[in-house]
Amino acid sequence: MLLAHISDTHFRSRGEKLYGFIDVNAANADVVSQLNALRERPDAVVVSGDIVNCGRPEEYQVARQILGSLNYPLYLIPGNHDDKAHFLEHLHPLCPQLGNDPQNMRYVVDDFATRLLFIDSSHAGTSKGWLTDETIGWLEAQLFEGGDKPATIFMHHPPLPLGNAQMDPIACENGHRLLELVERFPSLTRIFCGHNHSLTITQYLQALISTIPSTVHQVPYCHEDTRSYYDLSPASCLMHRQVGEQWVSYQHSLAHHAGPWLYDENISCPTEER
Repeated sequence: MLLAHISDTHFRSRGEKLYGFIDVNAANADVVSQLNALRERPDAVVVSGDIVNCGRPEEYQVARQILGSLNYPLYLIPGNHDDKAHFLEHLHPLCPQLGNDPQNMRYVVDDFATRLLFIDSSHAGTSKGWLTDETIGWLEAQLFEGGDKPATIFMHHPPLPLGNAQMDPIACENGHRLLELVERFPSLTRIFCGHNHSLTITQYLQALISTIPSTVHQVPYCHEDTRSYYDLSPASCLMHRQVGEQWVSYQHSLAHHAGPWLYDENISCPTEER
């Protein structure tokens, strides 16, 4: 199994830029082209929320066109910038697993050595996350049904504070309910999130919990400064690979840079002799 995991694409309407100067649509089209050109091809691409910036139908039209150009299956979940109804209406054709109820978007992919559980942590009218009773009940049932098979959750909001002064106030407000499931089910070993626009990793009991960067702009990690910063530091995604019994996640740059080159010992450690 190999998954490419991107997040927080923040598509704008055609011809519009984020904050007036960031061409997110072009940046995301570039990301799609890079993923399509990967030498080692993923089994699927995950996009963990904030697909668009303002929740408008015309933004989803752009998102559907550009994300629809990916040559892989797509697993999608909404974020706090998404409008649930418009999200489902426009993106369901790209991810039929979403179902038909915009208030109850959750699904399981059980095709790999690890079960993939996708849940909606967005809560209309607020940037904070919230897990409904129905979502918690569904997760509990899925984890019980899965037995000892390892399980990974993909959601938008991190379920606990990460020491980020800007983003912690808008994390998942009742994420403790998910952490209680971590305590009860040893099979739940990973929780991957978007939202924070940065690679931030922590551990809760057996579960690795991580937020990942955005494809278009990043939020610098500040522990004390609560002001709302963003920057254009290089975009990246995570690649999740099953290696034997291990799940390995590694950062894959989406920035344009020189290389790669093949290693050549003769120029790495040159000698006088020829």
